[in-house]
Amino acid sequence: MSSKLFAVAASSLALVLSIQTGAIAAEVKISGSATVAGSVIKPNQAALEKETGLSLNVVVNGDGNGLKDLYAGKVDVAMVAAPIKATEEALNKSAPGTISTSGFQVTQVGTDALKFIVNPGNPVKTLSGQQLKDIFTGKISSWKDVGGADQPILVVTVAPGMGQRVNLVTMFLGGTEVSDKARPMQALAQVAQVVAQAPNAIGYGTAATITDAVAVVPGSEVKQALGLVTKGAPSDDVKKLILAAAKLNK
Repeated sequence: MSSKLFAVAASSLALVLSIQTGAIAAEVKISGSATVAGSVIKPNQAALEKETGLSLNVVVNGDGNGLKDLYAGKVDVAMVAAPIKATEEALNKSAPGTISTSGFQVTQVGTDALKFIVNPGNPVKTLSGQQLKDIFTGKISSWKDVGGADQPILVVTVAPGMGQRVNLVTMFLGGTEVSDKARPMQALAQVAQVVAQAPNAIGYGTAATITDAVAVVPGSEVKQALGLVTKGAPSDDVKKLILAAAKLNK
């Protein structure tokens, strides 16, 4: 046997042996919520892969995009921080027929909370729940109306369809949409970054995105149930992932 043929044969044998011994891990594709990725999946990815024997391919693109990816068959699992029916309604409201979550199954794997944040230089350190609601819906548009400077309020939020915004609207604002003058961001981490830079800004974040560069408004928060979603019953591999994720976050 020539050296070239021997190398090919050895390579083929190694591949067969690696498959037989499980050296090549099955890949599970996941996309969706930054909150779930940042607090459940990413920090624990090595542990999850070790426990399940899987290779996790994780894309962070928001609840809505994760559910759309799952609906289209692009991923095995979607990560969500908001009720999927509420996200479905938000997506189909802006673009009818975008998605159907019929048959989707959700398993909760953790909890988190949205907290409201302002720039540390803002003299307004406390706001009532009603004042926050009026600010985010646009009824209050100047800081002077809540005891601050005569400055317009810059409301910073994530884009429509993202889980944190869906939760804000459905659970805190009673179904009233955020003011159309709000500045939408494509990632939750960007909300805190803008608030840290703009003295007249207000926004929200989670434990994974709030830093010392912003000030948390005490008293009001929005609870979030963090979940993993499958289209129909999860496969055996995905079951292993869900169980491992839930166990890590008990």
